[in-house]
Amino acid sequence: MKDIMILSKRQRTKSFSAFTLVELLVVIAIIAILMGLLLPAVNMARETTNRAKCASNIRQLSQACIIYTNTHQVFPPALVPTTKPANMYTNIDAPVYNNQRENWVILILPMLDQVSMYEEIYDLMSNSLSTSISEDTFTPKSGKSPYAKMSELRSREIASFLCPSDRNNRTPFIDSSVTGTSWGRLNYGANIGLLKAEEMGNMGNWQKSAYCGVMGPRFTMTPNDISDGRSQTILLSEIRSGLNGSDPRGTWAMGGAGPSATCGNGSIGGQAAGPNNTNPESDYIQNCSATGIDEKERARLGMPCTGSTNSRAGARSSHSGGVNVAFADGSAHWISNEINISKSVDPDSAEFQQGQTETQFTIWDCLILSKDGKVISASDY
Repeated sequence: MKDIMILSKRQRTKSFSAFTLVELLVVIAIIAILMGLLLPAVNMARETTNRAKCASNIRQLSQACIIYTNTHQVFPPALVPTTKPANMYTNIDAPVYNNQRENWVILILPMLDQVSMYEEIYDLMSNSLSTSISEDTFTPKSGKSPYAKMSELRSREIASFLCPSDRNNRTPFIDSSVTGTSWGRLNYGANIGLLKAEEMGNMGNWQKSAYCGVMGPRFTMTPNDISDGRSQTILLSEIRSGLNGSDPRGTWAMGGAGPSATCGNGSIGGQAAGPNNTNPESDYIQNCSATGIDEKERARLGMPCTGSTNSRAGARSSHSGGVNVAFADGSAHWISNEINISKSVDPDSAEFQQGQTETQFTIWDCLILSKDGKVISASDY
């Protein structure tokens, strides 16, 4: 009897220590629910960190541009064409990389602890003043053997150029016109101004207060030219890297709207008003159709585009709800997609083309323009 009772206790102990299938499924369901609740919080924390890193990057680049002004008295130009036509926008948009040399990114490399890379690029370029950045046939001025081909330099990945939220910035742009040539990516663009490149006209028009941002082609602003105040004028905006290797947007060694600058991203014309605009014409760039992604899908991904030239590109980010920008005083700011883009701000001192009837700007326009006469309060954005 004693043995039977002992056996019975063992059996009861065994039966109580085991999980039934139902109990196991309940535990799994609870774990799944907890993971479902925690995952958004984890993703949100990760994105907060990424956004902060992105803001730090754009601040660093803007401060490098300011250091550049200490030596050169002007901000770096958005790009330097291979020729000096009277109309500085002639043929610099189609395609930009076949008729331009250094851009603002290359010019500030020494201020980003990339002195060696800067010297390599200029050793190659300075002996071929009319050769474009897309070529790979440079002979070093120093007389050394070509220790670094331009294609290898252009393809380098530089951490401070990349926002960690952008999943496409590790895929290089592939120049289909040159076999085997790739270009490294970038997530920050220079502010050229309100109109498309070809609409800017000659330098006299770009310098009009109704159009100009801070960095133009070859010519650019001095800190004192920014009459609206450097703390209220966008110097750099976030941009996104191309959707695939055929998309030139976000390319650090390439000048022009889309690759390394924003241009035509204001209310004049209406196609690209405000950050992260989804209008199909808000980015008018070369090779848009070559991406192989249809228009609806490009819009869904937040990267709409059309066109065959690099003439218009807006501020874009992979963050939710807005973009990071850097003002001309080196400060970084968050601009919401909900910023006022209705024409409601009367310009104080804007010059327009003859016959142009535009008489109002938006808050977003005023942040882009460097001398429209309107000082915008931080509470407006």
